[in-house]
Amino acid sequence: MAKKKTKKTVAPKKSAKTESKKTSKKPVAKKITSEIANIEWQIPVAFISGVLITLLICWLGEVNFANTLASNLGETDSAVELVILTDASCPICDDSWIEPRVEIDFSNVEVEYVDVSSAEGQAYMDTIGITSIPAAFFKTGFEEAENYTTYSENGWIVPVGDYYVLSIQGEKDLTKTESANAKVDLFVMSQCPYGTPAQQAMIELKEQVPDFELNINYIGNVFTETEWTAMGESNYYESYGMCEQKNDSKYYCSLHGPEEVEDDIAQLCAMEYYDNWTSFITAHIANSFDINSTISEMGYNETLMNNCINSEIGWGLFETSTGISDSLGVGSSPTYVFDNVYTGLGGSTPSVVLCTLHSELDGCDTVSVSVGQATGSC
Repeated sequence: MAKKKTKKTVAPKKSAKTESKKTSKKPVAKKITSEIANIEWQIPVAFISGVLITLLICWLGEVNFANTLASNLGETDSAVELVILTDASCPICDDSWIEPRVEIDFSNVEVEYVDVSSAEGQAYMDTIGITSIPAAFFKTGFEEAENYTTYSENGWIVPVGDYYVLSIQGEKDLTKTESANAKVDLFVMSQCPYGTPAQQAMIELKEQVPDFELNINYIGNVFTETEWTAMGESNYYESYGMCEQKNDSKYYCSLHGPEEVEDDIAQLCAMEYYDNWTSFITAHIANSFDINSTISEMGYNETLMNNCINSEIGWGLFETSTGISDSLGVGSSPTYVFDNVYTGLGGSTPSVVLCTLHSELDGCDTVSVSVGQATGSC
């Protein structure tokens, strides 16, 4: 089955390269937790491979290998000036990989670390329009570097005025307002084999650390009949049987088909009427998504629930929920957003990220970091 189209919606470590010439300012100290890796950044695969090579270099300790690789990719007579924007107030933002990754491609790199709270950092943000942190950009003259074409042709940089911004997505979204209280928004498809354990993990975490707000929204689409007809023969939703038309003439779609739409709606109806909706989701999963059996097991009012599921009440809940996902450009199940602004898990777990951001929460001192996470996405 074809995957759902998604919208488009990142303590610095110095390399030991002997040939590089750097005039880096001392980085601002950060509170990065060792268990947290870089969180959900979007960048071409070829550039990702460079990050993996960087990790290999660090593990082997082979400085000459790094220099040889850089020489093979091209050297520049003049220095490449790279500015890395950091945020000392972000405990999970990781920029440690950016400098060594760039040094793979350029033998003469001058790096400057600038905190976004400084006057200089604010000036850069205003001029360039930075929307997430960490961020990095090359200064004027980068277009003369030998590997400029490689970066340009692969979409690794975006020209902005006199600068060339690296196409990376930071962990902290600067376009949104951070929530005052601890909050986790989880975006899933109910039948996604990765979304299901993500729901279970967050429900388990909520039991261990009760004092944070948990919201679950669903990934899907709703089309009017006019929108549906306008797609014509290019309507892959119809080709793959992803949708069902309700009595309101709208089409309700999810990657795993109409049954997933119904399961999403059932869970949303439980959220609408019952405080123990997390128990409903747990039971729903355990019952292999048998809605009626789960309603009965939970002792819910069958008439109330079925009326919600089979009417514009539940359909509206689905449209609102998927609309939230769509407005945020979320198309991957699962996707985690912490406190409205911190996106993803990286190589960590929900408990580690939450408790790094909110160590004061009851339960964070004893919570198990083994609380699971999904290892893939739909």
